[in-house]
Formats: sequence, structure tokens, C-alpha cells
Amino acid sequence: MSQVRYVKYAEDVLNGDIQSSKYVRLACEKFADEIGRGHKLYHFDQVLADKYISFFSKFLKHSKGKFAGAAFDLLPWQEFVVANLFGWVNSETGHRRYRTAYIQVGRKNGKTTLLAGLSLAMLDFDGEQGSEVYYCATKRDQARICFDEAARMVASSPSLSKRIGVHRANMHVKKTNSKAEPLSSDRNSLDGLNAHLAVVDEYHAHTTSHVYNVLKSSMGSRLQPMMMTITTAGFNVDGPCYHLARTCKEVLDGKKTDDSLFSMIYELDAEDDWKDPGSWLKANPSLGSSISKEYLEQQATQARNYGGAEEVNFKTKHCNLWVRSSESWVSDEVWQKNNLGVVDIEPTRPCYGGLDLASVSDFCSLVLAFPRDDGGYDTRRFYWLPEEAIEKRLYKDESTIYLDLRHADEVMVTPGNVTDYDYIRRCISGYHVVDGQVQFDDDCIMRTYNLKSIAFDRYNSSQLIINLLSDGVEMSPMGQGYVSMSAPMKEVYRLLLEGKLNHEGDPTLRWMAGNLEVAYDPAMNCKPDKARSQDKIDGITALICAVGEAMTETQDDQFPDDYTIRFL
Repeated sequence: MSQVRYVKYAEDVLNGDIQSSKYVRLACEKFADEIGRGHKLYHFDQVLADKYISFFSKFLKHSKGKFAGAAFDLLPWQEFVVANLFGWVNSETGHRRYRTAYIQVGRKNGKTTLLAGLSLAMLDFDGEQGSEVYYCATKRDQARICFDEAARMVASSPSLSKRIGVHRANMHVKKTNSKAEPLSSDRNSLDGLNAHLAVVDEYHAHTTSHVYNVLKSSMGSRLQPMMMTITTAGFNVDGPCYHLARTCKEVLDGKKTDDSLFSMIYELDAEDDWKDPGSWLKANPSLGSSISKEYLEQQATQARNYGGAEEVNFKTKHCNLWVRSSESWVSDEVWQKNNLGVVDIEPTRPCYGGLDLASVSDFCSLVLAFPRDDGGYDTRRFYWLPEEAIEKRLYKDESTIYLDLRHADEVMVTPGNVTDYDYIRRCISGYHVVDGQVQFDDDCIMRTYNLKSIAFDRYNSSQLIINLLSDGVEMSPMGQGYVSMSAPMKEVYRLLLEGKLNHEGDPTLRWMAGNLEVAYDPAMNCKPDKARSQDKIDGITALICAVGEAMTETQDDQFPDDYTIRFL
């Protein structure tokens, strides 16, 4: 058996001829050990393993990219996966050993194609009567990706197309009364399923294990069903995928026992440098085939240069490293490239504001964004900080940056221990109350600049907002969640990378940019993560809101008056 490719793959991993992660080595070590000494409950059926491997090359073809139309010849690591899943059987019943499979592998390593082939094998090649195969994802469109790939494989195979009927959202085998369908977690009802195979693609995007558990519990009447998950890593370390990955590692480490669980975890090891091309093969076993080193080098360059979301994306999708949902936003080097100097602002030049009233006893921030002809923005920044907030910080930390901030031109220190909203009102609109009488100060932001509107947190509004509205200031509510914040935050990020967001060297905003960490949802939508940020980020939030308001108003100009586009 030593000449069989999947056995040789295990040998090459263990000999160091193939660079591999710790947990791939442990999986190969387990395979080699059990083949060598045998297992009291299971045995490896080479004929059966080879039968399923040959299914790919004999009946399936690639449908996209440079391999389109070519026979699906499994790569060595893919053969190892297929051989393990279908070759190990119960010595008494002959049923498959593995009921749960977890494969963690980098993006563009052919995981969806492999999943599609495996699903067709269990739909038709298994001979299971009434087989039910489900492709599961958070959204139906995502679930269709693997389903559509399998459907294209059927269409390109003369043998399979005679046996398997394909419709828009269903494949079926009349001879065995079997079917395959895409399924999403937002489906109204998941009852009545009787899954033979459940394919979970990109499990890292699932926020709960509800669908996974429902599908797994639906397999009770099947003799050899399988829960099959192939995914990249993600950043939700509190989510079900991370916990499944951790369990797989504990089994491979020998800390837990589960003979029905098979896992292959292609990732960089803890001591590896994600910037080192020499380590990338560990997370990308198809390197040189479906994914090129040149492509990874380009992605790594983007991640090194720009950090933030680019770095998160490279680490999770190409290095398979689990990264917490927050990461530093942009490098200081990129930030400093946007110091384009203080510019003169013409009084008639329109601008849009973002107001963050984050705390009653600390920073409040207003940022004005002035659109430029090149698509970028000049900015003006205003901060209000209670005097006692500074004293409290100085008491805790004598070297605090608050020493510098209280002397910064943009920071206005107000008396007392709470934010003086009446003072902020006076700065913005000019109106203020003295001895119960409303008075007006002509030296205000509304008179100095052509301020069109100010975006503010609709869930953190206050009497100040009501007063500003009564003063004639156009105030626009803006949500602070992923849906509202992602588009303007990504736009701010893009502008910073292009050097088109002039902050005029503002030290306060620079400090806040360094504090900022970003939260991402499974769809890579983003928002400022105040809970995990190192310190104050109010000015950055106000900047994002200001750019979002400018984006909104610019888009509004392109539509009839009865249309309003808001990031709400």
C-alpha cells in the first residue's frame, strides 16, 4: 500500500517532504499508526477508498477557470481526505467510520469543488435509497455556490446527466428517489429533513450552531450519514466554527476521543510568520495548482502595506489563522500620508458633519468633511473635553496623552466634570442660554462654514440634538451598526490608502486612529469596535459619520426629490 498516493502523502508529511501544520501532521500520524497496528473497531478498505477516488476522475470534470473541461484528478491532499472519509469502515457492519468531517483550508484551494464532488458521490454513487443532500450556508445564495458547482459537474458528465436530473434549486435521482438542495439558515422551517449528507460551506460565517445541530439531528435514521464542513478560518472566536475547530484539535492532540470525527486543519503554526512565503504551503495545500504563489504574494503585499482589513483578510483566508473580530485599522505610516497641510476653506464651500456624543464625562467630537474635486475630503475637527476628565486621567497616568490634548488647537476644554452641551450648542449654532434668555454668538461653525447637515447617532441623541434642530441645523440620524457604518467606514479606509483624506496633521485624531480597532461581521461588513479599542475613538467615529453623510447627500443629488438614501 506504500505506493498508493494518499498513503505516500501521509508519509511525505511525516518525513517532512511536504511542509505541513501541526494538526495535518497529527492527522497523518493517526492514519499511519492505525493502518500499521490496526484498530479494534474499524479497518481500512483500500478497494473502497480507491473506488470513491476513481469516481472523481472517471465521472467529474472541472467547470471553471484554467481547469475547465479537464477531468477532476484529485490532488494528493484531496485524495487523502477522500480515502479517509470513505475507506475506513466498521469491521462488523461495514458502515462508514466517520460521521463528521471538518476540513479547514485556505481560500482558492478548491474546497468548494471538492465539496461538490463529495456531495455527488453521496447523492448517487453511495447507492443510498432516498438520499437527501443539503448544501447549507447563512444565505441561500451562498448555499447555491456549491450546489451550482455540483450541477455543472452533472451537466458536463454524460454518465451522471443520464442518472441525475437538474433543476434550478434541486437535483434528483429517480432510480433511488434521492435529492440534493441548497439550504440556508434563514429558511423559515428546517423540520422534516432526513439528511444523508449535510454540506456546510464556510461555517465560520455562522453565528450560531442552530442549523448545524438541526441537520445533524435529522440523520438519526440513516446508517452512514455525514456532516461535512469545509471552511476557512474566521474572526468569530466565540462562534460555533471556532469551537468545532478547537474540538478537532483536542481530539488530534489526544485530549479527547471521538472515533467518528475526521479533521484536517491546514493553517500556519503559532511560531510561523504570516509574511513569510515559506510558511504559506501549510495553509494552502493546493499551492501551485489552483492557487499560485504569485497571487498570495500580491495579497500579502497589500496586507503588509495597508494593514487593517487587508491584514485580517490575508490572515484568515489565506493563512487560516483565527483572528479576533477587532484588528488595528490602518498603519501610522498610511495615516501620516494624509497630512496634506492646513488648507484655506472658502466660506461658500459645502461640508457635511459627523457628531459623536459618546460620553457625558469625556470626549465629544465633531468632524466636518469638505468634498474635493478629486473625490477626497479636507476636514475640520472639533473636540470638547471636561476639565475634570483631564485631571482624572492625569491622576491615573502622569504620562497620559491628555497632557498634550488639553493644549491642542482642536480641543476645547470645558469647566466641570461633565460635558457642557450648551457650550457645544453655542460652538455649532451660535445659540446659547444666559440667565434664562436665548442669545446668539455670531462666531460659530454655522456662520463660518457652509454646513449642509450633521449626522449623529440616532440611538444616542440628546436635548442637544433637539436644540440644534430648533436652531435650524439639519441633523440626520445615522445608525452605528454594521449596516449603517460599513459603507462609509470602508470609504474612509479607501481614501486613507489613496492619501485623499486630509486630516491636517491633527494629533488628537491621529491618537484616536491608533486606538481604533474594527469589528467585522461574517460578511466582512465593519464598524468601529468601541469595546475593544485601546482608548478613545470618538473623533474617528465622527469622521466616518461625516463622510457617510457626504456620501448620502452626493447620492441624493442623482435621484428625484422624493428619494432619500440614508445609512440607517
